[in-house]
Parts: sequence; C-alpha cells; structure tokens
Amino acid sequence: MSDKRTKWDNRWREKAGHPCEPDGWLLRARDLLPGGKALDVACGQGRNALYLAEQGISVTAVDLSEEALEQLRNEAAVRNLDIRTCRVDLESDPRLPGEGFDLVTIFFYLYRPLLPLLRNAVRPGGIMVMRSLSSAGPFPGGPGNPDFVLHPGELLEIFADWEILLHEEGLEPSRRGGSVAGIVARRPL
Repeated sequence: MSDKRTKWDNRWREKAGHPCEPDGWLLRARDLLPGGKALDVACGQGRNALYLAEQGISVTAVDLSEEALEQLRNEAAVRNLDIRTCRVDLESDPRLPGEGFDLVTIFFYLYRPLLPLLRNAVRPGGIMVMRSLSSAGPFPGGPGNPDFVLHPGELLEIFADWEILLHEEGLEPSRRGGSVAGIVARRPL
C-alpha cells in the first residue's frame, strides 16, 4: 500500500462518524444539476455522492482511500442508496470508471493534469461542478503548496469554452484558511 493511500486511510478513519453533509456549493447549484449518471471524484466519505443519490441520480464515487469508500458504502446501505464505488489513484493511474456522465463533481481536490480527463468524462450538454481552494480572496492562511490552490480566474480559463452557469471566487473563507472558488459549467453540445 502506498504512503499516500495510508495517509488518506488514516485521515478518514479519524473522521469516521462525523456528520456527512453535502457541500454548500452543491446545494447552491441544485437547480442546475441534471439527472442521470454522476461521477463524484475524490469523494472521501461521500457527502456529495450521498446527496446526489438521494436526488435520484445514479452515482459512481471514486477515491484513493479504501477506508473512505467503505464508510461511504456503509452510510449508503443505512440510507438504502445504491452508489457504485471505485478505488482509483487519480494521480498515478487515473482510469475513470466510464464516461459520458451527465454530471461530474469534484470538491477540494486539485490535480491539474487530471482536469482534461474529467472534462472529457462529461457528456456533451452535461455539467461539471467544481469547488476548491483559491488564492483569489483576502483571507489569510490556506495550504502552503500552490499546487493545491487555484489562481484568480483559473476556473474561468479552464472552462472558457463551456457555458458558465455559476461562478464565484474569493468571496468566502475556507475552513482551512484562504478562500475558495467554485464553478458550475455546461459542456457544449
């Protein structure tokens, strides 16, 4: 088992039993979300996957941590939800389980080389919902590694050829310090 996977398994083991509420950005975008098939990338304990499944969306959730995926499977069983889970190392072997998703979500995980693959996983007319840490706001702190932080305007650049349905950056502090940026974008037909 890789050191990275062990680190994340330990992190999610420590968080076991904590409330699993969907991200506020996903709730804000709820009226823009399509039905059909969704891919929740770097899902962790599945707070967003659970919410989407409760909305009647067929969800596939991927994460590096088997511990996080097991917690998601257990909570899905308690809620009587059918969520497909796949353990995937998105950085060293980023094979996604399928394509042509109506919705792809990614929250607080930024690995820039993965973004073209995720964009391609969204079917034409489908939606991408993304939210991550950003250096756009006036809030102190945040991750020290710039590889994990969006630059001001970066989401708009990444999705410049898509229809932007909702975008915000630098207006809200992150729990980790710094600010956040989010986008809801529709892939052209």
